[in-house]
Amino acid sequence: MLAGLIRPTSGRASILDQPVPGPNLRRVGTMIEEPSFYPYLTGRANLRYAALLHGGVSEARIDEVLHFVRMENAANKKVRAYSQGMRQRLGLARAVLHEPDLLLLDEPTNGLDPVGIAEIRENLRTIARQGVTILVSSHILAEIEKLVTRVVAIERGRVRYDGSLRNLVDRVVERIVTLRLEAMDVEKLRSALSDEAIRGDAVTLAEAQDPHEARVRVPHAEIPGLLRRLVTAGVDLTEVRSEGDDLEGAYLRLLREDGRPA
Repeated sequence: MLAGLIRPTSGRASILDQPVPGPNLRRVGTMIEEPSFYPYLTGRANLRYAALLHGGVSEARIDEVLHFVRMENAANKKVRAYSQGMRQRLGLARAVLHEPDLLLLDEPTNGLDPVGIAEIRENLRTIARQGVTILVSSHILAEIEKLVTRVVAIERGRVRYDGSLRNLVDRVVERIVTLRLEAMDVEKLRSALSDEAIRGDAVTLAEAQDPHEARVRVPHAEIPGLLRRLVTAGVDLTEVRSEGDDLEGAYLRLLREDGRPA
């Protein structure tokens, strides 16, 4: 609806303070789910066709966006030979070709390997630093968490949350953190943690996946006190790592608040 591809049965939508569909869509770049191209044309030819539709896009700009998404070496290959990940990269290149003010992206990292995901993530950060607003729709919450500053959570057609990522996690998720502790003497560490006076009432032991560490579940506010008690007990800690709250946990709690099992 925001991209002007379908019309709402009721209500209205607007982009950049103007109703859609409308002339403001010329200032919007889109990549909706898996992008479609003419398979018998090369990647460069597909971008040239898109450039003609937009108007005023130079050949130098086509070269620029191909380099930006690291597709210059595949630019002259026909799209039918592209992998899904290559199509995703070309889709992002097409979306930014006309230098839009707003990007609408649906699952932009779909089909990419971990290296490709990291590269697209950095591309989007670069675009955002240029003043472009980016709206990303995705079910891969772990990836979204690494990218966004603001979250809109929609469930059953209702906006359940609209605000900063940090505030969502702080508001919804119980602030329980898993600490992975390593020490010069791991047995001394484990012995100290078995002492309730040192561990404290709110701290629970968790199964350690590494024989050289101990894991505990602890409320976020209790972490400083636990670490102080361990040091006072003569435990020489060498490393403290946390496995904290995340966007996925926050979203699942939103669903439970809404009465839906998660």
